[in-house]
Amino acid sequence: MEEKKELEKAVEEEVVETEEVKAAEVAEEKEPEDEFVNVNKEELKKKLNEAYTELGSKFYKEVCAPTSGRPRELPRPSLFNDSVGRIKNIKEKMDKIISAELAAKGLKACPDCENEVVLASKFCNMCGYKFPSKPDEKRMRPAAVPRCKQCGANLEPDSVFCPDCGKRQ
Repeated sequence: MEEKKELEKAVEEEVVETEEVKAAEVAEEKEPEDEFVNVNKEELKKKLNEAYTELGSKFYKEVCAPTSGRPRELPRPSLFNDSVGRIKNIKEKMDKIISAELAAKGLKACPDCENEVVLASKFCNMCGYKFPSKPDEKRMRPAAVPRCKQCGANLEPDSVFCPDCGKRQ
């Protein structure tokens, strides 16, 4: 009788232990970890380089590694989804940090050439990219000596394109 109770107790303890492990695993799955929370820009750059290296390594192994005589095929894009997703996540975090830093200075980044331009600019003064227009946009640009030959708008000293009309200077 005592053996039966001891056996039942041991089984019960094992079941409880197994259920606790399963519950912990489920809890971990429900709370996805964001490894980039509270990370500064330099750490993000480092993580981005690591992610690019990981992606390149996977691609090399899939495309360039010896094939043992079998014909080479293009790799399935799904093989790289985790690396690409990680890169996108890092880039989104970096973009938010950079946008906030630039906005505090009254600037924004051109999505084409990454040049810093005044928030009120309609065109990038380096590559001519046309920013989406916003209704009732106020001019934040102080009066400057150089002016656009086309529309007379104020220009930055190193402008190649007018930020208002997009005309090459």
